Amino acid sequence: MARFKDINYEELGKYMRGLIKDPARMAQIKAGELDIKQELAQFMTPRDREWSEITIHPHFDEETVVNISFPFTGDVEASIAAIAPEGPPPGDVYEWPKHYSEAPNTPGAAGETVKDKRKRLYHCRIGDYVMARCR
Repeated sequence: MARFKDINYEELGKYMRGLIKDPARMAQIKAGELDIKQELAQFMTPRDREWSEITIHPHFDEETVVNISFPFTGDVEASIAAIAPEGPPPGDVYEWPKHYSEAPNTPGAAGETVKDKRKRLYHCRIGDYVMARCR
C-alpha cells in the first residue's frame, strides 16, 4: 500500500476538476496512454517508496456507480501503531489537513473573499476525496 506526504490538496483538486471535465484526457488515462504517476507527482510525494514501485489503478466514479477501495490491513495496523502505540510515548502527531479547520463562510487571509475561499476549500475537498481513496 503506497502512502503519500506533502500533498497539495488544493492543486490536486484543481487538477482533478479539470481532468474530469475533459473526456479526451479521461479516455487517455483509462487507456493507459497518459502516465498518471507523472501527473500526480506534481501534487504529492510517496512516503517510504519510489514512484517506480507504485502501480496506479485509476477508477472514475459515475452518477450511479461508486468505486470503493478497501484499506490494506498492513497499512491500517502500521498507521495505528504509529499514531497510538501500545504504552508510552503517545505516538506520531496525528493532524487533519489544514483545510478541515478553516471556516468556509468567513473571509480568508490577505483579503480573500468568501466566494474565493469557498472555491479554494472545495478544491481542497476534491483533492481530499481523491487521496481518501488512494490510501
